[in-house]
Amino acid sequence: MKKMGYIFLAFFCLLLYHTPATHAQQNREATISVKGRVIDDESGNPLEYASVSINNTNISTVTNQDGYFSMRIPSSARNYKIKVQHLGYDNILLPVITLIDKEDNVLRMRSSSIRLDEIEVVSGDGTQLVKDALRLITRNYEDNPNMMVAFYREAVKKGSRYLSLVEAVLDVYKESYKSYSNDQARIYIGRKATDISPRDTVFMKFQGGISDALLLDIAKHPEIVFGEDASGYIFNIDGIATINNRPHYKIDFSPYAGIEDILFRGKIYLDVESLAFKRMEFNMNVEGRKDAAAIFIKKKPSSMRVSAESAKYVVDYVEQNGKWYFNYSNTEVQFKVRWKRRFFGLFASTYTIFSEMAVTDRYEEPVQKFPRNERIRSTDVIAEKVEHFQNAEFWGDYTVIEPDKEISNAIKKLSGKLQRRD
Repeated sequence: MKKMGYIFLAFFCLLLYHTPATHAQQNREATISVKGRVIDDESGNPLEYASVSINNTNISTVTNQDGYFSMRIPSSARNYKIKVQHLGYDNILLPVITLIDKEDNVLRMRSSSIRLDEIEVVSGDGTQLVKDALRLITRNYEDNPNMMVAFYREAVKKGSRYLSLVEAVLDVYKESYKSYSNDQARIYIGRKATDISPRDTVFMKFQGGISDALLLDIAKHPEIVFGEDASGYIFNIDGIATINNRPHYKIDFSPYAGIEDILFRGKIYLDVESLAFKRMEFNMNVEGRKDAAAIFIKKKPSSMRVSAESAKYVVDYVEQNGKWYFNYSNTEVQFKVRWKRRFFGLFASTYTIFSEMAVTDRYEEPVQKFPRNERIRSTDVIAEKVEHFQNAEFWGDYTVIEPDKEISNAIKKLSGKLQRRD
């Protein structure tokens, strides 16, 4: 199990510095706006993180915490259908044209029900299911490379104040799931905002955020969580969840008692029919571990004490034509920082590192790797890298980075530009 620690040593490297103070033509096709709010049909409560997509395209977004979504789509898609999907609810499929130019669209989702007697296992030991899912990865996921357009955001916070904010539009070369090579990404457009006060004696830099977001594709890199054979974990089936009108095993996992390595715990959603990984929500077991900070911190002043308070991850996939594709990843790592000689180390500052990546378009031709000088490296500090890819005209009316808004808010304002470019 030691191998996982070494992988994560490169997976998240954060730099703490002691500070003395302180490409291609855009798609120009006319677009139309589609807005709405997704709620539970019975309670009327908003449904956050509902997936909203346009059939016959790879255009998609997710609802925010209040259930709202908004997207701009090519006018040629006005006669297509919009699909809304959410964990535990029946899908909604509506003509796009019924939502155009309306501000008060409300989409009601009904809780789904499935016949549990048709499913062989709904509780008990899930070890064999997970091992079968790992074995079937090369069957369930694309065995040919493809290209993706993705929207990426990362942030560094001190308490509730944002020290650094970055947004970028990426081109991604997605390797085959049969290949041992890593995915490649390059920045198309980027921007950042910083807020460093003269009172800030520490500034935390996030190294390799884009590479990390891609490494969260657990179907591509299962060893990061599960090691060579998942032998360090207990897997328990916690019933069935319906996602996209398909039943999924809910499987809780946690390390065996007595294992000293810092491993993971969380929940896996496996498609019942194919045993494909649909979604994983998991935490790294860093709580109360004095040695956990060393996994993340690459450089810090000797007089500083750093403890890792939490490390949370999410990865999500979508199915198209019998194959499953990486769709979204999210990372949030929190630290406490104390100075040894200041007030006896009684006062601590909380720092949070956050990143997320959402795929906004996918295509199969043309597929080609990027020149070395264009590729994002795992050692790159993206907040510094985006300085070379700024273009104020690209962002249009979306002039301010909105860190407290869901990523869907940024995507909806830029959706006409977050598609394949000619």
